Amino acid sequence: MIWGNSFSHRLWLLHVVLVVMMGTLTGRLYQLQLVSGDRQRFGGTVEVNTTRYVPVQPRRGEILASDGKTLLAESVPTFAIAVMPSRLPSARSEPERRELVLGRLAQVVELTSTLAISPTSALWTTPGLAQSLAQIGGTTTLSQSHPLPTDPPAMRTFDVSPHHTLDAIELARQHHQVLTFHNPIEQLISHNTTRYYQLAVIKENISPDLALAVRENSLHLPGVEVVEHYQRRYPQSARIPSLSHLLGYIGSIDECELVTENPAISWLDSLLDILGHTVNCGILQKHINPRVIGILPYLHNDRIGKYGLEASYESVLRGSIGINSLLVDAFERPVGDSRVRYPVQDGQNLVLTIDPAFQLQTEHILHRWIAEGEARRQNASEAYKRDYPPITSGVAIAMDPRTGEVLSMVSLPAYDNNIWVDPSRADELRHLLNPSDEELQRLSPLFNRAIAGLYPPGSSLKQFVGAVALQKNVIGVDTKLRDPGKIILEERGGTNFVLPNSTTRDNGEITVSDALMVSSNVFFASVAGGNEDAINLGAQATRIQGLGIEGLSEGLGWFHFGRTTTITLPREASGRVPDPIWKSHVLREPWTTGDTYNTAIGQGYLEVTPLQLITAAAAVANGGTIYRPQLVQVMTDNTGAVIHTQQPEALSHVPIDPTYLAVVHEGMRRSVTEGYNRAARDACSGVSIAGKTGTAEFGAVITRADGTQTRRSHAWFVGFAPYEDPQVIALVLIEGTGDLNDGSATLAVPAVTQIIQSALGIQAPADRPGYCPDMPQW
Repeated sequence: MIWGNSFSHRLWLLHVVLVVMMGTLTGRLYQLQLVSGDRQRFGGTVEVNTTRYVPVQPRRGEILASDGKTLLAESVPTFAIAVMPSRLPSARSEPERRELVLGRLAQVVELTSTLAISPTSALWTTPGLAQSLAQIGGTTTLSQSHPLPTDPPAMRTFDVSPHHTLDAIELARQHHQVLTFHNPIEQLISHNTTRYYQLAVIKENISPDLALAVRENSLHLPGVEVVEHYQRRYPQSARIPSLSHLLGYIGSIDECELVTENPAISWLDSLLDILGHTVNCGILQKHINPRVIGILPYLHNDRIGKYGLEASYESVLRGSIGINSLLVDAFERPVGDSRVRYPVQDGQNLVLTIDPAFQLQTEHILHRWIAEGEARRQNASEAYKRDYPPITSGVAIAMDPRTGEVLSMVSLPAYDNNIWVDPSRADELRHLLNPSDEELQRLSPLFNRAIAGLYPPGSSLKQFVGAVALQKNVIGVDTKLRDPGKIILEERGGTNFVLPNSTTRDNGEITVSDALMVSSNVFFASVAGGNEDAINLGAQATRIQGLGIEGLSEGLGWFHFGRTTTITLPREASGRVPDPIWKSHVLREPWTTGDTYNTAIGQGYLEVTPLQLITAAAAVANGGTIYRPQLVQVMTDNTGAVIHTQQPEALSHVPIDPTYLAVVHEGMRRSVTEGYNRAARDACSGVSIAGKTGTAEFGAVITRADGTQTRRSHAWFVGFAPYEDPQVIALVLIEGTGDLNDGSATLAVPAVTQIIQSALGIQAPADRPGYCPDMPQW
């Protein structure tokens, strides 16, 4: 009994505490919402009884190309129709007049209203009602062939086309006992969180003719106003769709974004806001700024950057809302003109590093070589290759290795980002967001493969592995390792692990420079995982212990693999550099030497983004500096005056001796001058190029007709030029083409070559040797 009384007492105390807490929170919420209001936000005194504060929207900044003139994103002045609730006929004293005003407005802006009938038996029992509804499109005419159901529904609603809005209002008045008219504008006003004396936008982007008609009929539309708005437009994106992945788009701010973007005045405000939106938004983070004054940064009907540069530079492009004070009477009707309390600040402009002409050329070049890959698929002699999905996807990037400036970035397929801001293309956007066909789902045009696509890099990784092995003294510049065409390890159980080169040719004793030239899997697997246990190298072969996966992972980390490049674009992937801990945690399997071998040649569990790969390769080209990829040159105000100039930002310097990087340069140069990458040779391209290809296997195992097994593969090439003084580096990835007639050397290499030629303004020599491959112009 004593225990029971104690427990009851505790329960009673808990109830008291909860009631007090709820009372405190409720009281505070009442104070914030109904008492403090404008006074707390604007620091006013008694004048808030008659003075109200009206937000003034800023004009969003523009995004311009590298010339500082060509518009890539602009805010075009448009008209919108809005209502001021305080100037509409009163819902209490003039309900019928109010209904007609809003009905005319719904008709003008072509909004669909609804009629609700209850009980539905009135359709059969009220003479002429069904026929009247049929005349305005609400239902079909009922006759004796449509008997009254035994259990009719309690209520039905019918859509009313804008053309019949006023007819529907009149019909509802005639049959008010059973019909109720619902105007979507009335619902919008009732759900609108703006003040009674502020404008609520009903429809944006109306035509000038409609704006003029509304203004001329203002006597019949009290409380309805035409206001100037801005529509976002992307003038170059229809012609150059690949710009869409960079620019991104804006959209209406949602409930959860309002919570996170608007700071709270105190921790209690923050807590109440977060708790109030937990159901729809989950647990959010909300900044606290006790000194916040004026209107909040965002209002319920604002637009906000959703993706791309529009999102990354939202705070720069948006500007700041201004505040005007307005005198109102006791009925919240404006008295006199408004005054500026806090001036509006328009958004700043961005000038990018992107030249639209070069971006378009890069896009066309990539398109051209993707189409060539698709032609090879369709005409492949092997039946299993003809069964591959269509070749449609790829990435091309060009950068200045001296600064990290992105000169072009193309991800295909692409799309026109104007579909996000053009209401007339709503169906097109819906189809893109919810593709009904499997092929569109696979293509994912909204997906920026350049920064978020994860791929095995294949042999393009070997430049980094060679540099790390030299720096860690696993090998020397002149160290020669045996490469018989494959390396074999004897595993437990008597089975063998076999890692072949792309061809089984015996390369003999080779150095790191030789290995880069011939792209030797055996050499780089040996320097990573060691060759001490290899059973096919012979007794005289040089044996090394190798980097081990720990040393390899550390060295790849020097080049920032496994982390984002920190480019100012959202949703960048970080890639993956696997290690024993990762494999044990994710796959519940032990790490093997074979895993180290596969990682060293850019296969296995290793994944990179194209932007990661070119950023790392730029460090090889420039002597070891990892630069943050840069898309913005300068920021300007609305007069064009420069506010900020973006300087090159070195993130780190790779701890590798310049002598070793020079050896890697030499091997990459020889892969062009002595290897299979003929399209990039000086005599064919007109410029000295060094680079590294990659043929990266992926996907399920495929069994050929002869019983041997293979996988599909991607085609990569990353190259820089001029070799003596690198000024541009370019990368091309063409998905699924690595095994289509050596796609890396015959698709990716010529694509990169043409991009470099375009960047440097170089034409292919007129007297090219006969060994140069055919290079159709873009």
